Amino acid sequence: MRLAQQRRIGPVDLDLQTPMLVPSYSSKGFPDLQSVVDVTSDVVDGPALFSAYDVHYQTIKPPFTFPSVCFLDSGGYEASKDHELSDVGDKDHVPQKWERSFHEAVVRDWAASPASPTVIISFDHPKERHPVADQIALARKGAELRPDLLKEILLKPETKDQILVQIPPIVASVNDLRSFDVIGLTEKELGTSTLDRMANIARLRRAMQAVGMETPIHIFGSLDTISTLLYFVAGADIFDGLTWLRYAYVDGYTIYKQNYGNLHLPVSTKTPMIDAHCWFKNHSYLRDMELEMQRFASTGDFGAFKHHSEIIKNAHENMLSRLGD
Repeated sequence: MRLAQQRRIGPVDLDLQTPMLVPSYSSKGFPDLQSVVDVTSDVVDGPALFSAYDVHYQTIKPPFTFPSVCFLDSGGYEASKDHELSDVGDKDHVPQKWERSFHEAVVRDWAASPASPTVIISFDHPKERHPVADQIALARKGAELRPDLLKEILLKPETKDQILVQIPPIVASVNDLRSFDVIGLTEKELGTSTLDRMANIARLRRAMQAVGMETPIHIFGSLDTISTLLYFVAGADIFDGLTWLRYAYVDGYTIYKQNYGNLHLPVSTKTPMIDAHCWFKNHSYLRDMELEMQRFASTGDFGAFKHHSEIIKNAHENMLSRLGD
């Protein structure tokens, strides 16, 4: 059975289909976040991710009606000093207090819009770690606050000493994950190499397929022009990150915004204008990339990818070899 497929999120009547590339918003690295939201709200008409942490501290102010679906994130990223793999280094970020009760209050008060259904992501804090079974129980309990919203569990390492999620206990608990509409993991916690991360995604996907589950897998912190596609062919479905705000997508590569400006805009163009230009162009690029992913899901033909098709194909074959196929 093919790992990469088009999958549904939630009930049929919502008509939410994967693959889904989700532009993210976060105050971590973007302290004037509301301005970024205001500037991009006219162009972002697909999914978008916002942090419950930022809502709690009023860095951004809902309701958000411009996305087709809102992902309300756990707050763990903003509550930590850790970085995504795409981070350029948020050295000035000083996390504020973040508690489960804060997350619950944001979830309880969230004004869901019929035009923008919401996926609630389970609470996360960098200092809080639990066995997989307890993570599932806590995420279920949190979801009970708003049974009208879609629910996603973010699976984390089991102890503070672990830097990676433990795939065997997740696979062993796969049937207990049926109550969630989406299953999430962070890119950096999936493995220490791209091949490791691909193989772990495939292991989880195959375990789910073995028991008849086609729940979408969400990879947090992955929204670039190459690794996102590698994780997609391994069986993941939803991808979010801040890369679309930090960099520029050009011809299959993720490059510095300044270099994009030097190549495609007058050298006199000021940085805020370069930023806005890149954000708009990046969003369009993501929509085109989604179409390529849809074609691959339908055909299994690596030629569906306009850029890096041979690299993606070879990585897929290496992953299958790692899995013993």
